[in-house]
Amino acid sequence: MSGTWTNDLLLSADRAAAAPAARQPVIFLAHGSPALIWPKSEPARKFALDTVGGPDGPHVKFLQAYGPHLLKQYKPKALVVFSAHWETDGPIQVTDNKQNPLYYDYYGFPEPLYNLDFRSEGSTALSNRIVELLNKSGIPAEKLPDKGRGLDHGVFVPFIHMLPNPVGIPIVEVSMHSNLDPKKLIDLGKAVAPLRDEGVLIISGGLTIHSFREPEAWDHRKAPQGFKDFENAVKAAINENKTPEERNAALIATAKHPYFRRAHPREEHFVPIFIAAGAGSHPDDTARVVCDLHGAITAEFGN
Repeated sequence: MSGTWTNDLLLSADRAAAAPAARQPVIFLAHGSPALIWPKSEPARKFALDTVGGPDGPHVKFLQAYGPHLLKQYKPKALVVFSAHWETDGPIQVTDNKQNPLYYDYYGFPEPLYNLDFRSEGSTALSNRIVELLNKSGIPAEKLPDKGRGLDHGVFVPFIHMLPNPVGIPIVEVSMHSNLDPKKLIDLGKAVAPLRDEGVLIISGGLTIHSFREPEAWDHRKAPQGFKDFENAVKAAINENKTPEERNAALIATAKHPYFRRAHPREEHFVPIFIAAGAGSHPDDTARVVCDLHGAITAEFGN
């Protein structure tokens, strides 16, 4: 089985929400790949991950349901996004665009994938607030100039399915430490956590399996059991720990799993989960997996 998600889960949550949440949750989002937005005008291409992450697969269907659910239930005023595709060696960088351009950080794809229509605005006030919170926490941070960087494909690919176009609320993207240290990324998440009480939904995008060395790892029908055991360990760390401290420690411990390095030859796609977990570390915060598709787990922290 490739994994499950359920409209019933989303709909029951919608019925329970009569007003905007006082505190926004934090999302670790499986952001997928450009296969999710493969143009219908182009010949079909065999994707290693097409059983889950192809243009007509279950990941697309999840995103198409999940985005409207988030907007309806939590009514965020803005989105702050971290992506596996933006690391910085020095200060954490924050976009400050009037209109967010798209940063096509991929190559070898059909021309339509370089001429996408996804429109959103930034917010100087929100960018300033992020820099303020990071600096206050001892994390050096700086704003980029207008159009200094666009939204990368770890942001616009899933958002094309999740959000209206134009989006209608600001989107600001933030980089992560290039050393990929879990504890530092947890602290990065904790530093921006006050935004949750200011109507800002924090989304941190990556993937629970990201390996081009073993293409079968993407395919639930062919993947060795060890990849599934690794993802089960990740889901257990999220679902089965009652306190943020226990949950964060359990997530860090998944790096010791025998299949961790096979699932992530380099861990940049896994570590965004630590930013989400850190931002969802209020003493009362719980966590749950909301989509357990193979290789594409999505989880909510602080829900």
